[in-house]
Amino acid sequence: MTRIWLYDRGSHSVEEIPQPPGRSNDTDPMWVGDRVYFRSDRNGEFNLFSFLPGSDSVEQLTQFEDFPVLNANADEGTIVFEQAGYLHLLDPDAGRSERLRIGVAADLIETRGRYAEGDRFIRGAGLSPSGARAVFEFRGEIVTVPAEEGDVRNLTRTVGAHERSPAWSPDGRSVAYFSDASGEYELHIAPQDGHGEVRRIRLEGSGFYEEPEWSPDGEWIAYSDNSWSLYLLNVDSEEIRRVASEPIYGPLKTLHYAWSPDSRWLAYTLNTLVYFQEVHLYSVEEDQSHVITEGLSDVNEPVFDAGGKYLFFSASTDAGPLRTWFALSGQDMRASNSLYLAVLAEDTPSPLAKMKRPRGPRIRRTSVWRLTSTASTNASSRFPSSLGISTDWRLVTPANFSI
Repeated sequence: MTRIWLYDRGSHSVEEIPQPPGRSNDTDPMWVGDRVYFRSDRNGEFNLFSFLPGSDSVEQLTQFEDFPVLNANADEGTIVFEQAGYLHLLDPDAGRSERLRIGVAADLIETRGRYAEGDRFIRGAGLSPSGARAVFEFRGEIVTVPAEEGDVRNLTRTVGAHERSPAWSPDGRSVAYFSDASGEYELHIAPQDGHGEVRRIRLEGSGFYEEPEWSPDGEWIAYSDNSWSLYLLNVDSEEIRRVASEPIYGPLKTLHYAWSPDSRWLAYTLNTLVYFQEVHLYSVEEDQSHVITEGLSDVNEPVFDAGGKYLFFSASTDAGPLRTWFALSGQDMRASNSLYLAVLAEDTPSPLAKMKRPRGPRIRRTSVWRLTSTASTNASSRFPSSLGISTDWRLVTPANFSI
């Protein structure tokens, strides 16, 4: 704990600035008039206080609770200090502080307008539903280019803002992307031809939104934020739902999601507390999620087949030592992944159930493995009957089919 003493050179007396019973850190004393101003954490965070010698009165002048007051100094009756990365001026007589707005104008080469080219500036891309054009995120602009003939269209033309993560709408009329033109990232939906008004939708979440995914019917957009939470936005009503949030924040974002062809379901992965990913299915109609996998393997990148009958995903049963990313003991290990599929409806036959050995000398060996046949009954009891999920699993890996 640091304390402040006042020494009288004439009488050689010493006076200590009073401290609270629980003690505090008092530092950076400054004389302004007949009072002593100083920084102290006696009421929690560091703030500015004043003391009149010869009295027991200590007065608090600033009331900051988020970040401390730093580097205070006084000159000509004014105190300047730093707080939350900004400079503030304190008028001791009025007892009020004001944040300084400081701007530095500089004619720097990096800030001058210039032309830039090269594929190294491309960060995001997507195809139009017809495949006639492609959309790119190029140095903070959203640009569409033709596959064969046509013109290049810059949909944003905002050199002072950053646009990112473009996604073409299923009907091909619009392009959705995130923009910080307002100061905070919002979702913009612009006409793909570059003509017309741009819709600007304020989002809920922790900012730095990414990976917008349109539902096939064009009614919803799924996206994630910096807290690794998954959201759904209704394009017409602008209703926002938070579907799920990662319980553990790690070095790499592992949240993956994909729409079913009928737009009724959203498949996504979510970590457990042991840092293994599970596959979940979110019902748009019920506004409810259902766990599909058992959590004993690390599952990734779920995707529906074109008919919506099967859910494909990769999974690893030996990724445990590598999922604890901070431990160096697993640096020499490698995790293996296999491709799995889940039959989603009880009345849908498995595509591997009646596979026959093809004729001809090219096929040397064929094997299909069924996993946990006895556990499938127990697992199905976890799902509501309305979901209609069959836990009929098949493992498909290149090692199973030798040609």
